[in-house]
Amino acid sequence: MRENPAAKPLPETDLKRDPKSDAGSNPEAAPKPAASRFPTAGDLLAMLGIALAAQILIGIVGQLLAAGFGIDFQTAAPNIQGRMMAVLYFISMSVALGGVLYYRHVRGGRGRWARFSLRGLNPTLLLWCFILIFAVGIVLEPLLRVLPELQLEIGRGFWTLLSLVVFAPIFEELLCRGVVLGSLRDRYGVTAAWLVSALFFGLLHVQPVQVINATAVGLILGYVYLATESMWSVMILHALNNAAAYLLMILVVTPESGHQSALLINLINSPGLYWCIYAVAVGLCAVSGWMMLRTLRRMKESGKNPARA
Repeated sequence: MRENPAAKPLPETDLKRDPKSDAGSNPEAAPKPAASRFPTAGDLLAMLGIALAAQILIGIVGQLLAAGFGIDFQTAAPNIQGRMMAVLYFISMSVALGGVLYYRHVRGGRGRWARFSLRGLNPTLLLWCFILIFAVGIVLEPLLRVLPELQLEIGRGFWTLLSLVVFAPIFEELLCRGVVLGSLRDRYGVTAAWLVSALFFGLLHVQPVQVINATAVGLILGYVYLATESMWSVMILHALNNAAAYLLMILVVTPESGHQSALLINLINSPGLYWCIYAVAVGLCAVSGWMMLRTLRRMKESGKNPARA
């Protein structure tokens, strides 16, 4: 009688597979190496260091080249200062963004790092957040008044406006909301990404006055990005804020008065009127902050923008 091949027991090697061999044949079954757990706190510091180093090095090289042509940046005409700042800023932030993206790739960061969606544009949300940025600035004024005077020479004219309204919103949003917030959201979730990316944005501005103000503005920009999933939204809001700040600067700030002359408390002669406006600003910030936290909590609970790591 012939044997039925199907009745033969399978070899022992087929019954007992080596888990290591399965991991080798199925990459998804293998645990991720520790190096792929991007971003860590060290990664955030490294990316911040890359961005700051690029600005410092390009700034030094630019000033040395200008000195070679007999141009002193400190005493140059405002339009010359604006042109030099625009060129140096564009080069330095291009290097910074490229360096951070390369670092992200080396450290195992994968996936989409910036989201663009015209459907995410919400004019009502942008208007509300634009007003909220001014309210936050008013609330912070008592703190900003005791900090060292802002040292900022950015010139005047078309090139300065180009830097503030076009270059800064593009590069800073791609870096802070795109790479940093997006990477943090993938691993830690929306709330941590919202808070830490805002702090990263603030530290990128170095000077104490700008660090405090930019961190607060970064919370608003981060919320808008999370709510709309659109880089266009935060770029537009960032550009509007910078345009308003530039307009206020050219109308109020002089070398003698300094940047603190642009604070509302120094523009309004009536203390009573100022504190009424301040109370309204505090109320707006409190209500808006509560709404933001509630929305972020809903995002987390509903599974939108979850931490995937």
